[in-house]
Amino acid sequence: MLPGIPLYDNSLEPFNCTMMRRLSETLRFVVTLLLLLLQQSSGLSSSGRTTYRHLVVLVHGYLGSDREQEYLGEALIKESKKSCHSANNNHQLVILNSKANMESSTDGVAIGGKRLAVEITEWMEEQTAEIERAETDPESSTVVTFSLIGNSLGGLYGRYALAELDFFHNKNNDKNKTPILPLVFCTTSSPHLGVSQETFIELPQWIEPYVATVFQQQTMNDLFWAHNSTVVKDMCLNPTPETNNGDNNDYLYPLKQFQKRIAVANAYKTDFLVSVSSGAFLSLDSDSMHHHQDDLTSSTRLMKDMGHVALQVVTKLTTTTETTESRDDSCVDESDATILRKCVDSLDNLGWHKIFIDARKILPGFMNLKIPELEPRASYTSTELKEHFETFGTLLPVAHPLNVANSKTNLYRKITQSGQPIMDALAELLVSDMVEFSEKQHQS
Repeated sequence: MLPGIPLYDNSLEPFNCTMMRRLSETLRFVVTLLLLLLQQSSGLSSSGRTTYRHLVVLVHGYLGSDREQEYLGEALIKESKKSCHSANNNHQLVILNSKANMESSTDGVAIGGKRLAVEITEWMEEQTAEIERAETDPESSTVVTFSLIGNSLGGLYGRYALAELDFFHNKNNDKNKTPILPLVFCTTSSPHLGVSQETFIELPQWIEPYVATVFQQQTMNDLFWAHNSTVVKDMCLNPTPETNNGDNNDYLYPLKQFQKRIAVANAYKTDFLVSVSSGAFLSLDSDSMHHHQDDLTSSTRLMKDMGHVALQVVTKLTTTTETTESRDDSCVDESDATILRKCVDSLDNLGWHKIFIDARKILPGFMNLKIPELEPRASYTSTELKEHFETFGTLLPVAHPLNVANSKTNLYRKITQSGQPIMDALAELLVSDMVEFSEKQHQS
């Protein structure tokens, strides 16, 4: 185990082991015997058994800490242990609360993403080495999966870090004896499009560079697309052959390798820091189709609606390259609106499950303003969703830390506890997806 990298206790054990230790010796013997009989009757034995090790990285946001997603981590562990009652459960969950950018979130997305990539690489190497040392039965195997959940700026850090991880580009590398399956990539209130023209109180575009300058931070330059910073744009578009060199990564390719991509965004202007358009990458100029989800389908498992889910939609994965936007030098001559539309379309073409959260129900009622209801339809364009969800809905836009139950300090945890049910529902969705997609990929 790497020093300074926290793991949840018991998370490396099969889920049913925790339950077994709590039983009396006699009852333990009886249950063990029953499990053995069940395995033999179903043709299962310890030999030839496949186990699943799910490596999950939680990435905090701007000026955050490794405790920021502490509650979500606890909810993930709790949800995974609900499978204790299953005799043949063989899924294990290991969580890394990233510390790479705890005290250094102001020096830009690129530097922060590279730090995160180094941290993830070292941690995953330790995990895979431990698996290889533990595997003594040649007929048994361990499927290792990788999922990342980034909150706020952590979503951008995560997307940048993916392009720096070798296993996405060297799948057949002999040095990596244990293959790794990218499983779920999820962001909560992340500024995928930055904050230019996406501030709560819209600023004239000409003044935004001056606002960024006041902070004297590369991170703000990146988010405002100011002072020649193009990193947010570059992460949305594919490089052209002419520009695809060692310093010009393809950020979309590794993101596309995940079995599922989820974006959780705060609707109705309840988030002062990250707009719904940036969190769910929407544009007035985009006709990207979003298909309404109200039932569980073979392609999309829904997040439980606990009264705070305004809408769940999916964009379909585009397999052709015809609609995939590329970045090149001509972008400097295009308007920001055109570049923004290209960014939105490129991300949507990867296929996403977008979850729009309505936090007004957990805010004081007198602070909420009446807004028109969303007309139920089978599909919506990006333009239609942006127009609806950017309708002013509250005078208290505090959903950014609230909806993710931000726990970076004990005080934060108390203040944001009303958002915990949302994280409980997200944890249930994530664990269910991890189990289903990992088994499906292994069996195929």
